[in-house]
Amino acid sequence: MNYPYKITRDPIGDLTIKLPKEIEIFQNFVGVIYTEEGALEIVECIDKVIDGTYEHFEYSINGISVDIKKEETVVHNPFYEQNDLLYEDTMETNQFRELVLIWKDEVLGNPEY
Repeated sequence: MNYPYKITRDPIGDLTIKLPKEIEIFQNFVGVIYTEEGALEIVECIDKVIDGTYEHFEYSINGISVDIKKEETVVHNPFYEQNDLLYEDTMETNQFRELVLIWKDEVLGNPEY
Protein backbone atom coordinates (compact mmCIF):
# COMPACT_ATOMS: atom_id res chain seq x y z
CA MET A 1 0.00 0.00 0.00
CA ASN A 2 1.28 3.48 -0.87
CA TYR A 3 0.05 4.99 2.41
CA PRO A 4 1.59 4.22 5.78
CA TYR A 5 -0.72 2.49 8.22
CA LYS A 6 -0.49 0.94 11.64
CA ILE A 7 -2.65 -1.73 13.26
CA THR A 8 -3.22 -0.74 16.87
CA ARG A 9 -5.67 -1.24 19.71
CA ASP A 10 -8.24 1.42 20.49
CA PRO A 11 -8.93 2.51 24.10
CA ILE A 12 -11.33 -0.40 24.67
CA GLY A 13 -8.84 -2.94 23.31
CA ASP A 14 -10.24 -3.60 19.82
CA LEU A 15 -7.88 -3.80 16.87
CA THR A 16 -8.07 -0.80 14.58
CA ILE A 17 -6.08 0.77 11.75
CA LYS A 18 -4.46 4.19 11.83
CA LEU A 19 -4.03 6.08 8.57
CA PRO A 20 -2.45 9.44 7.72
CA LYS A 21 -4.57 12.51 8.44
CA GLU A 22 -5.25 13.19 4.74
CA ILE A 23 -7.15 9.88 4.41
CA GLU A 24 -8.25 9.23 8.00
CA ILE A 25 -11.97 9.03 7.16
CA PHE A 26 -11.18 5.79 5.33
CA GLN A 27 -10.22 4.28 8.70
CA ASN A 28 -13.77 5.08 9.88
CA PHE A 29 -15.20 3.22 6.89
CA VAL A 30 -13.10 0.08 7.18
CA GLY A 31 -13.60 0.16 10.94
CA VAL A 32 -17.28 -0.66 10.47
CA ILE A 33 -16.62 -3.68 8.25
CA TYR A 34 -17.22 -6.42 10.80
CA THR A 35 -16.78 -9.64 8.80
CA GLU A 36 -14.36 -11.05 6.29
CA GLU A 37 -17.35 -11.76 4.04
CA GLY A 38 -18.33 -8.08 4.19
CA ALA A 39 -14.81 -7.07 3.21
CA LEU A 40 -14.83 -9.49 0.29
CA GLU A 41 -18.19 -8.11 -0.85
CA ILE A 42 -16.69 -4.63 -1.01
CA VAL A 43 -13.62 -5.94 -2.90
CA GLU A 44 -15.98 -7.58 -5.40
CA CYS A 45 -17.73 -4.23 -5.96
CA ILE A 46 -14.37 -2.51 -6.43
CA ASP A 47 -13.32 -5.15 -8.95
CA LYS A 48 -16.54 -4.64 -10.94
CA VAL A 49 -15.85 -0.92 -11.13
CA ILE A 50 -12.22 -1.46 -12.14
CA ASP A 51 -13.16 -3.96 -14.87
CA GLY A 52 -15.88 -1.64 -16.22
CA THR A 53 -18.93 -3.68 -15.20
CA TYR A 54 -20.09 -0.63 -13.22
CA GLU A 55 -19.22 2.99 -13.96
CA HIS A 56 -19.21 3.64 -10.21
CA PHE A 57 -20.62 1.98 -7.12
CA GLU A 58 -21.86 3.55 -3.91
CA TYR A 59 -21.59 1.52 -0.73
CA SER A 60 -22.66 2.58 2.75
CA ILE A 61 -22.11 1.07 6.19
CA ASN A 62 -23.48 2.67 9.36
CA GLY A 63 -23.95 5.96 7.53
CA ILE A 64 -20.38 6.20 6.25
CA SER A 65 -20.34 5.83 2.48
CA VAL A 66 -17.89 5.42 -0.35
CA ASP A 67 -18.35 6.30 -4.00
CA ILE A 68 -16.08 3.93 -5.87
CA LYS A 69 -14.97 5.03 -9.34
CA LYS A 70 -12.37 3.43 -11.59
CA GLU A 71 -9.53 5.79 -10.66
CA GLU A 72 -10.53 7.20 -7.27
CA THR A 73 -12.81 6.51 -4.34
CA VAL A 74 -14.38 9.20 -2.16
CA VAL A 75 -15.45 8.46 1.41
CA HIS A 76 -18.06 10.58 3.17
CA ASN A 77 -18.80 10.68 6.90
CA PRO A 78 -21.96 12.71 7.67
CA PHE A 79 -21.09 12.83 11.38
CA TYR A 80 -18.03 14.90 10.53
CA GLU A 81 -20.11 17.15 8.28
CA GLN A 82 -22.64 17.79 11.07
CA ASN A 83 -19.77 18.86 13.32
CA ASP A 84 -18.20 21.22 10.77
CA LEU A 85 -15.21 18.95 10.22
CA LEU A 86 -13.67 17.87 6.93
CA TYR A 87 -16.06 15.09 5.95
CA GLU A 88 -14.68 13.70 2.67
CA ASP A 89 -11.41 12.08 1.75
CA THR A 90 -10.22 10.71 -1.58
CA MET A 91 -7.96 7.75 -2.30
CA GLU A 92 -6.93 5.92 -5.45
CA THR A 93 -9.34 3.01 -5.96
CA ASN A 94 -6.57 0.42 -6.22
CA GLN A 95 -5.24 1.66 -2.86
CA PHE A 96 -8.73 1.50 -1.33
CA ARG A 97 -8.99 -2.10 -2.52
CA GLU A 98 -5.66 -2.86 -0.88
CA LEU A 99 -6.78 -1.15 2.34
CA VAL A 100 -9.92 -3.30 2.55
CA LEU A 101 -7.82 -6.45 2.04
CA ILE A 102 -5.35 -5.33 4.72
CA TRP A 103 -8.29 -4.79 7.09
CA LYS A 104 -9.69 -8.22 6.21
CA ASP A 105 -6.40 -10.04 6.64
CA GLU A 106 -4.67 -8.21 9.48
CA VAL A 107 -7.65 -7.25 11.64
CA LEU A 108 -10.70 -9.39 10.82
CA GLY A 109 -8.55 -12.45 10.14
CA ASN A 110 -6.58 -11.97 13.38
CA PRO A 111 -7.65 -14.44 16.08
CA GLU A 112 -7.17 -11.66 18.68
CA TYR A 113 -9.86 -9.53 16.98
